[in-house]
This record gives sequence, C-alpha cells and structure tokens, in this order.
Amino acid sequence: MMAALLPHLFNVISPVFFIAFVGYIWVKKGYDFPAEFVTRINMNIGAPCLVFAGIMNLGDGILDSQRFILAVFLSILSLLALSALFALIFKLPLRAYIVTLYSTNSGNMGIPLCLFAFGERGMSLAIAYFAISALFQFTVGLFISHGNLTAASLTRVTMLYGLAAALFFIIGGFEPPLWLMNTTKLMGGVTIPLMLLTLGASLARLKLQNSGKMILISAFKLAMGLSVGLGLSAAFGFTGVERNVLIMQCSMPVAIFSYLLASQYNRSPNDAANMVFITTLMSLVTVPLLLTYVM
Repeated sequence: MMAALLPHLFNVISPVFFIAFVGYIWVKKGYDFPAEFVTRINMNIGAPCLVFAGIMNLGDGILDSQRFILAVFLSILSLLALSALFALIFKLPLRAYIVTLYSTNSGNMGIPLCLFAFGERGMSLAIAYFAISALFQFTVGLFISHGNLTAASLTRVTMLYGLAAALFFIIGGFEPPLWLMNTTKLMGGVTIPLMLLTLGASLARLKLQNSGKMILISAFKLAMGLSVGLGLSAAFGFTGVERNVLIMQCSMPVAIFSYLLASQYNRSPNDAANMVFITTLMSLVTVPLLLTYVM
C-alpha cells in the first residue's frame, strides 16, 4: 500500500518544492530576483484572477460550500485564540507572536499542494481558504501589528475583487464571456509558479539562527494547525476533498507575509524570519506525512 502511494506522493509534492528550490538557488547564486515587483503583480493582478477563476470553477457549488467557508473562518479564529494563549502563557511578545503563529502559507504553498493532491475542486477550495486568510491578514493581522485599522485597509485585499466578480456571475446566473475566463485562467495559472518562486527567493534572503527555542515554537505552530484542522473537519463532519483541504491549509508553515508585517512594524522580525524558515523546512517532512494520512 505504502509502496504504491510513494510515486503519487512524489508527483504531488515535487513540483511545489522543486519550483521553490529554483527560486532559492536563483537568489543564492546572486542573480537578481525582483521580489517586490513579482509580489505586487501577484497580489494586485494574479491573485484576483486566481480567485475569480477558482470560484467560477466551483460554480453553483460555492453556494453549497457555506459550511466549508464557515469552518475556514472558525479555523482562523481558533488559530488566533490559541496563538494568543500560547504567547500569554510563555510571556512572549504578544503582537509579534500572534501574527506569526496564527498565519499559514495557504497561498504560495497551500494552493499548489491542494491542486496536485486533490484536483481542480481541491484548488478551488484552497483558493477560498486563501482569500479568507488574506482578508484576516490585511485587517486583523495589520491591526495587531500596527495597532490601527482603517476602512482603507480593506481596499488592499485585492482577492475580494475577484471574489465579488465571481459571485456576481454565479448568483446572477450570468455566463462570463469566454475572453474573461481565458484571461483569468491564464493569469491565475502563471500566478502559482510565481508564488512558489517568490517563496524560495524569500527563504534564501532570510537569516536562520540556530535556536532550540525557535524549533520548539515552530513545532508547536504546526501541531496547533493540524489539531485545529482535524478538530473542525470532524466537528463539521467533512469527508473527502473538503476535509483534506481544510486539514492541509490549517497545517501549512508560517506565511511570508507575517515576516513582512513583523519587519515593517518591528515586531520581533528575527523570530518571525526563523519561524518562517524552520516551519517551511519542517514541512518537507510534515507535508508527505499529512498527504499519506489524508489520501
């Protein structure tokens, strides 16, 4: 059984880590990688197209996925609460550690993994998780890091534009023009490899400090995400793709965005960088184990 599963696991995991590794080696070789430009393209154009195409792929099924979307909201709220509790118990910098620990790399890593493991429907549900996660990052995460939140911050959640456009067509019962679907699918397809290249390039620029404390905290973060994913999928009675995607997305490493927030507002950026790097390295082991469990 395990021997038969290994080739499938390799086919699922290898594209994600190989493409990220290309970005990592590219930067380590000293070649220029315009991470800020690529990130802006991804966030302002690619991600809304990816969300639009992904939600349109669900079609009317998005209206039947309300329980999944509720579970996503509850999973993120649970991660926030558990992260705050952990930081309070161990007297860690509260604002810094909440934002870092609750975040999951549901975009750069989670979407392609769910695509290769669970097909188009898995990718569409992973995109829905990513869009909701981004909403939290640009509102709650920004408020915790900065201490201030304005209505203008919602305009930065560009994925919401793609979501709103998709819901307009689905709820209104309209068929989007073919040129629009082809354009968004093409741009969304480019976005996934660009996300992975940027992940690798970002990891190459982070400085890893050999700290047993950071390793233990990183292990807790991954265990916390797995526990939340397992608990909520059981509570909602999810089976199949919904269960697998929720567990995988909750169990992803720390998001690069949390490090960017920590750096911008001086919220223990070195600790955030270490957790991004360590949890991503740990995912080389945890992701295959998770896929073995859910598949």
